[in-house]
Amino acid sequence: MLGSIKYNLSNLLNFKGRDARQTFWFYVLFLFIIQYAAGLLISMPMMGGMMRGAFSAAQQGASEAELQARMMAQMAGYMRTSMTLSAVVSIIAAFFLLAAFMRRLHDSNRPGWIALVALALSFASKALVWAKMDEIIGAMSRISEADPAGILGFQSKFVGASVMGWAAFLIVIVFGVWPSTPGPNRYGPAPVRF
Repeated sequence: MLGSIKYNLSNLLNFKGRDARQTFWFYVLFLFIIQYAAGLLISMPMMGGMMRGAFSAAQQGASEAELQARMMAQMAGYMRTSMTLSAVVSIIAAFFLLAAFMRRLHDSNRPGWIALVALALSFASKALVWAKMDEIIGAMSRISEADPAGILGFQSKFVGASVMGWAAFLIVIVFGVWPSTPGPNRYGPAPVRF
């Protein structure tokens, strides 16, 4: 596993050649763990601040509805920072994955431009959400748990962005598990397994 990670990190700009499935998936696992840890580091201070605000309001005798309203308003305040940092981490992870995914495509005798389709879908998804950030933040401060129709109506505005993001993941998964071409192919000799 460590050999796969080291190999891929040392070949971040190498778009030629082939990567074995095992090499690719160990690297994807590494990137997933790093991205998850970064997400925790981003959200923990924000959740701590939100919980401090909720405990303070509870100590002051706020009702349950007031607590929920305060938490949603505080969450809305953190959304811009959280979404910005999450988008940056996601974009960095996508660039770290790009060359490895192209080499994985080459291993199954597929063209590397398929990786660019996945990258474009992922970026388009993020751009759509980013364009509606002010609307998201405004809605977070207005929507209450007692209004499920409002929550569903709000979420339905982002179905297209979600579908594009999931399509990008699906492309990586489908082509990432595609069997390797035995022996050499037009992209080079069989890859070394780490």
